[in-house]
Amino acid sequence: MDTPSQQQTMQSDNPGDAARGEFLRNKAIVRAITQGAPVAETARVYGVSRQWAHELKRRWDEQGEAGLLPRPRTAHRIANRTDPGTVERIVAIRRELEAGGLDAGPESIAARLERAGVEPPANSTIHRILRKAGLVRPEPRKRPKSSYTRFEADLPNETWQSDFTHWPLADGTDALVVSWLDDHSRFLLYSRAHATVTTRVIEESFRLACSRYGIPASTLTDNGTVYTTRMRSAEPGPFERTLALMGVRQKNGSPYHPQTQGKIERWHRTLKQWLAARPLARDLDGLNAQLDEFRREYNEERPHRALGRRTPKEAYEAKGKAGPDPEIAAREQARRDADGLRAERERPAAVDVTAPAVRRRADGRGCVSWSVAGRRRTVNIGKGNAGRVVELEVVHGVVTAIDPDTGEILVDQALDASRDYQRRRPLPDGNDAPRQA
Repeated sequence: MDTPSQQQTMQSDNPGDAARGEFLRNKAIVRAITQGAPVAETARVYGVSRQWAHELKRRWDEQGEAGLLPRPRTAHRIANRTDPGTVERIVAIRRELEAGGLDAGPESIAARLERAGVEPPANSTIHRILRKAGLVRPEPRKRPKSSYTRFEADLPNETWQSDFTHWPLADGTDALVVSWLDDHSRFLLYSRAHATVTTRVIEESFRLACSRYGIPASTLTDNGTVYTTRMRSAEPGPFERTLALMGVRQKNGSPYHPQTQGKIERWHRTLKQWLAARPLARDLDGLNAQLDEFRREYNEERPHRALGRRTPKEAYEAKGKAGPDPEIAAREQARRDADGLRAERERPAAVDVTAPAVRRRADGRGCVSWSVAGRRRTVNIGKGNAGRVVELEVVHGVVTAIDPDTGEILVDQALDASRDYQRRRPLPDGNDAPRQA
């Protein structure tokens, strides 16, 4: 009877040939049994089960040496194999979604199958099918989703996120798409293209969304000057005051940390992926028509992975809505009343003074000086305008400063005849989009 050491010697003659080694071991086991060695003892010596030793002896009796050859270990039939029709449908959905510029991952495909009345396989199975079909691009450096910390409002209208992004038109000009998104449901409340974005545009877009869906409890945006002046001034800006008067709490993300507004940032990626699959719009009207089409598809037809395969509209309508805080509105109204009384007391007496237009270059502080009503006056036109040539004039006591090249109004305010230094009062609608871009 061959011992295990002899068997190992025989196997070592053909290193790497595992099949031959297994055959030689099986042959040694059968030889030992046929020579009269106990089956249990032989199985123990060769490190196999007693049942396997009996099986090898049975194969030897029926087939001879052919019965001792290693057999493939793959299953003859896989009970839970995905139906070929379902496999073809998964591949077709993947190609259809990609052609339409929509998310085409396993979760999106499973949601489409589910809504069509088909029981979808596991996401891992769908991924395996797509990979076998050559439709998956390996991304080994991609950060796993489990590493992210997700935040989500408990109720619809609890927080609205907003931002704007650039998209080109067919004539080579740039459009700016302003969007408002509900944090809880990802429901798209507003999305329109504009030639430029100002504080007034932001305020009008917010009021329009409120007229359709109610006033939210809070907003979450970045620190763009069309949303907030907190990074540049202690005084709130026009949009911030509008929110406070409506009882809406304003929240802003940390500078240079767009992940705080992750949902609206991800929405921009989804939007651009969809737009990129279509011809560029010729003008703003054409782009807005595309945005209306996608808004309906995104809200009402496209299942969202983060919403349990529901659409944003279904998630938005599933719960009661949060609302504004009346205490915030009351405090803002009291502050406005106090500011009005103070402004009334501090308002300079109206003077009927007229001075001809002159051109001056602003100094490093953003100030220009010239003589008005027998005194040298210094007008602050803003530090951001330092070195700029402006045209100054006073008409019936109103000071204006205009860029003669562009016609942009930089200052438009009453002359304080009691002071030499004219403090700049910011215009209510300044275009800050270029600074954010």
